[in-house]
Amino acid sequence: MDIIGGQHLRQMWDDLADVYGHKTALICESSSGVVNRYSYLELNQEINRTANLFYALGIRKGDKVALHLDNCPEFIFCWFGLAKIGAIMVPINARLLREESAWILQNSQACLLVTSAQFYPMYQQIQQEDATQLRHICLTDVALPADDGVSSFTQLKNQQPATLCYAPPLSTDDTAEILFTSGTTSRPKGVVITHYNLRFAGYYSAWQCALRDDDVYLTVMPAFHIDCQCTAAMAAFSAGATFVLVEKYSAPRLLGTGAEVPRHHYRMYSDDDSYVDGAAAFSERSATLPAGSNVLSQPVGAGKRRVL
Repeated sequence: MDIIGGQHLRQMWDDLADVYGHKTALICESSSGVVNRYSYLELNQEINRTANLFYALGIRKGDKVALHLDNCPEFIFCWFGLAKIGAIMVPINARLLREESAWILQNSQACLLVTSAQFYPMYQQIQQEDATQLRHICLTDVALPADDGVSSFTQLKNQQPATLCYAPPLSTDDTAEILFTSGTTSRPKGVVITHYNLRFAGYYSAWQCALRDDDVYLTVMPAFHIDCQCTAAMAAFSAGATFVLVEKYSAPRLLGTGAEVPRHHYRMYSDDDSYVDGAAAFSERSATLPAGSNVLSQPVGAGKRRVL
């Protein structure tokens, strides 16, 4: 049975906003302790604004846009905003230096970059010294350098409407991102990931963990990594759960966050050691789908919650 069907990422987010509305979808905590919260409706609107931003900058279906960001709400906005217009995300490991970053830009043929001020000097040098197709940079910071071809991501996004302006035909076979390997034995290689790959990974991970829509999934995994994307973010969103993304790992801060949010604490420390069979749990509970939708309106799975 094909559990995904023709439901690409644009349809997924439109359905999630309809089904879960004002339920909390995303919580992001920065290293400085700033917390941003978004409901499913608000997150879908931010994704739409970001998609419209990219369209206003000339990005169309099939174009590649690179992201060099630490964990932040903007990563989520860009990831799914690009997917909604059929463009392709190229996430760059935030710890890579100039040589590897320039190689990924060249190899992927990315024409736009979203990054932060801490990484901008490196990309300014890449633009000046390396042959890339990069024509514009969006910075997520408030203060901007007085350079041509540099814009404020937040200012441009906030100027956009919350409804999608450009919706080309999409297929689950369309490329959603090109994720580059670490380059352990040679240069990093791009791995093509489709809308279907992401949707199936999220659905399967949620099923295996028996994730429910009243769960809270906290991670400090880097968003540019496939594990965070497929086994954390996509899993949480596929189940209608709340996804908590912490900018960087800090043991004292993580323990503090767990103590402040009892459910995090429970899931991390008080879970039963027995294995939850996702298939068995899923069979105990039916999943009701809204007409024409593939988003679960009932929790996926039942039984004991596992450490995530």
